[in-house]
Amino acid sequence: MPILLDLQGLSFPAANVAFFQREAPLVLEVGFGDGGFLTSVAQEHPEWNFIGADTANGSATRAFKRVRREGLSNVRLYHGSGLFLLRNLFCDDSLSRVFVNFPDPWYKKRHASRRLLQSSFFELLSARLESGGKLLLTTDSEPYFRQALILAHNSGYYRITETTPPSATLRTKYATKWYAEGRNFYHASIQKHTGHPSPIPPQFRKEPGMHHALLNGLIPEVTEFDKLVHHFEDGHVVVLDVMRMIGQEGLVFIARTHEPELVQELFIQLRPARRAHADLLLSVMNLGKPLATRGSSEAVRAVSRWLTQRGLTLSGTYC
Repeated sequence: MPILLDLQGLSFPAANVAFFQREAPLVLEVGFGDGGFLTSVAQEHPEWNFIGADTANGSATRAFKRVRREGLSNVRLYHGSGLFLLRNLFCDDSLSRVFVNFPDPWYKKRHASRRLLQSSFFELLSARLESGGKLLLTTDSEPYFRQALILAHNSGYYRITETTPPSATLRTKYATKWYAEGRNFYHASIQKHTGHPSPIPPQFRKEPGMHHALLNGLIPEVTEFDKLVHHFEDGHVVVLDVMRMIGQEGLVFIARTHEPELVQELFIQLRPARRAHADLLLSVMNLGKPLATRGSSEAVRAVSRWLTQRGLTLSGTYC
């Protein structure tokens, strides 16, 4: 039973049936924490399909174990930005509900731009929600809550109803802790009543294939390595380190790509080219099923440049 959302095998955007191979109302939770709320609601509604997204490593691990332990077939997890999925993966009028529980309020003024709930979010959401679809928001931050409701109201797309939080929200780990501390919780149903005037296409484009390069020369001896930073339009690549492969010829470069709402960890391998008219092949390994993007292409470009500066010659690059 698959638990992780396989973006490699999906088109952008993807039809709802592609996620679970069945037609059912599609629900997104942005920021699933330890997965307690997500699994609880998925158990209550086996007739719904659930996708959860969270950027934290620990949260992804704990939620994965919870979903596996409960044996839920109607849940898929994505370790990454829920806003990335909302903007690029889902079709217009495709989501029945979106849950946002206790989003980071980013209290400092200089960090306000990092908040999830902004005017641009409510505009995008108005396209992705189906008619009558809802954003269910729960938070312990009244200033953030009030600001979000003002933004949603001012967009003109929603009807807003303030209610008490659903019981499943109050049973989560941190909600239980905060309730014991006497904190107040705020909840609203933000229901779409009119659609966005025009379609909002995905911002992200998958490349037709994973970029790789052919080089001539010998695999260099590496005794030290300084971090590389390579900038490109709307993103950058950081090549963090390089390791020599044990038991076979080759090097593995560890890189991180940063694109709008998408961060990927890549392993880029340099090894003898067995079936090509060149000495060496530089390619992105499939560990973690990375997406072929502008960032992955630029990562290969950055490593290729580093290698040519050490005496290798570039024979060709391919997608």
